[in-house]
Amino acid sequence: MSSRVERLHIGPYQLVRQLEGSVPAERWLAFNQSDQTTHVAYRFKLSQDKSEQRRFIAAVEAMSPLSHPHLLPIEQFSLVVGGGAWIVTPYTGSHDGLVTLSALVRDKGGRLEPQETERALIQLLEAMEHAHSEGHVHGALRAEEILVDRRGSLSVELYGLRRRLGAMGGTAASEVIRDEVRSLVGLGYWLLTGLPAEDPRIEAGRLIPRLDRRWDDWFNEGLDPLGGFATAGETLAGLPGIRRGVEGRERVGPVRTVLGRMRRALTSNT
Repeated sequence: MSSRVERLHIGPYQLVRQLEGSVPAERWLAFNQSDQTTHVAYRFKLSQDKSEQRRFIAAVEAMSPLSHPHLLPIEQFSLVVGGGAWIVTPYTGSHDGLVTLSALVRDKGGRLEPQETERALIQLLEAMEHAHSEGHVHGALRAEEILVDRRGSLSVELYGLRRRLGAMGGTAASEVIRDEVRSLVGLGYWLLTGLPAEDPRIEAGRLIPRLDRRWDDWFNEGLDPLGGFATAGETLAGLPGIRRGVEGRERVGPVRTVLGRMRRALTSNT
């Protein structure tokens, strides 16, 4: 990148260096000199065509109100004279750079433990469910566009922008939601096993000793090309840990009722 771009300021933000990855645009580390904070600036290559610029502004303005702990918020955006545009978001990395979910899995030896996998899926599904309720859809989710902060919390970067810019604009939202949910189930299989969720798919229980059988039930339902989960909420409710909790409460309920009756009977007889 030329020194002219490296010295560029975007409002109060000064570009420091380019970061790894380009999903869906170049990532740059940016420094806000006024409040001494770090951010990520995404550089988009737009032409000087007015209709393309208007489409970009409309897409970003529609996304800007979307707020959730696991969706990276847009702090500022601007067009560049002569073509191009920038979006600025918070910086979730450390002095070593950004950490994507794919990088985290690689550093952990190629897969996550079941508890770590479920925790990641809960965060992403809650974010997805919220976004869908607000009328936003992203499409198939990739590990490279999910960032991990220093506390292990996940954030999807620029959720929904790809679809709003027209890459999937001709597909019905309900179908995109199904594809998005299915992609997250596939991502969960990869997180847990280290293998892509491709046919012929090996059952996770055959790869991981003593794995809860509910995992394979969840994968079989979520990856069914003719069925699958219809919504993020349905997918979330079917996760092994959440389903186990519901089943546990259902089993405990009648026992507590019987114990209550026994206590009342003992009390009345004394």
